[in-house]
Amino acid sequence: MRISSALIAILVASAWPAVAAAERDAITAGVAVGAGGQGTTTYGALELRLDAMWRGIRIGLGARGVWDGGVFRRSDWSRAADAVTLVRQLEASLPLGEDAQGHATGQVGIAAGALAPSRVARVTDGYRATLDDRQRTGARAALVTPSLSVGLEIDDVIDPALIGGELGWQLATPWGFHIAAAIDPSAPGSVAMTDGMRGAGTHVASSIEAGVTRRWDAEQRRLQIGGSLIGEPREGLSVVAFGSLALDRGGARWTASADLRGGNGTTGAMFGALYRVERLGPIERAGGGVGGGLALGVTAPAGSLSLGARARPGLGALATLGATAPMGRWVQAGGWVAASRGASAGAAELRVAWARRLSSALQVARMYATDDPMAITPAWSVTAWFGASTD
Repeated sequence: MRISSALIAILVASAWPAVAAAERDAITAGVAVGAGGQGTTTYGALELRLDAMWRGIRIGLGARGVWDGGVFRRSDWSRAADAVTLVRQLEASLPLGEDAQGHATGQVGIAAGALAPSRVARVTDGYRATLDDRQRTGARAALVTPSLSVGLEIDDVIDPALIGGELGWQLATPWGFHIAAAIDPSAPGSVAMTDGMRGAGTHVASSIEAGVTRRWDAEQRRLQIGGSLIGEPREGLSVVAFGSLALDRGGARWTASADLRGGNGTTGAMFGALYRVERLGPIERAGGGVGGGLALGVTAPAGSLSLGARARPGLGALATLGATAPMGRWVQAGGWVAASRGASAGAAELRVAWARRLSSALQVARMYATDDPMAITPAWSVTAWFGASTD
């Protein structure tokens, strides 16, 4: 398994597949109009896009104006900092050297925009930054060498709920050591007041992990098992045993991972797919115990499929599913869903290219309005998009 494959897995920023752009330098401009409904109100949108490839660097800029119930949503552009949401995609990587066969011996890369779900060691498990109808611009950076890997990320540079990082060091083949952390700098919850009472406020929520891994590598297989300790400063300590397997067979990559954990608080399972909603109340019900998770996936040129399930003490089970189906140049589809005892969210999209410059898409989603922590409301959304672009 080459360095470049590992780096792509860390940085990939696409939530579902897009038509592969040519590797030559190019600039493409586009405009799209969307119409539909969200909850009980009508929804309309106008989006402008500018995408470029320059010396191997992908850059995507976009601006969207939204009309809820016929009224322009000014809150999307009320601050100067909202200009950051213009960055929809940024991908760049740099090789740090080559071996005798011409394979990269190290790479550094960055990605920004709408990031793929976060997986940082055992402290984030498919965390999604976007569970609402907001443009969120995150950033991710990674350094990978045969003996060292470093990753840093933030889910939303304006309104962060996750700042994470991991350092992995291959001590002596086949043993490795890692430390990782995930931090929510402004988690809602009850805090102590000056009069000795408790009231609503924010605090720093975090999970910190340190562990050891034993790895077995073969030409088309990698097996890892290990153990770690996860500390949650407000809650306590948990012990985790984990393992993962990756196989390249029949033109596809098959993956499986599992863990068993026990201890205090959320047992290190705080930052899951629905954390953006669960942080606004349900996460405080976690009281420790025994839990675990299982994830299966396959990725091939024809598409991908991932399944996940996790038992979480005090929070109940969490199940996730994701699928993509490129289906050729003209038709693409993708979607995901996550459901727990108290919340569920998901999105699906079907996109059709009718001609070289014309396309349409149908999006269906279940999302949450998280602007007001005291009134978290789920809503269904259906939107049809029609767009045109230059070559």
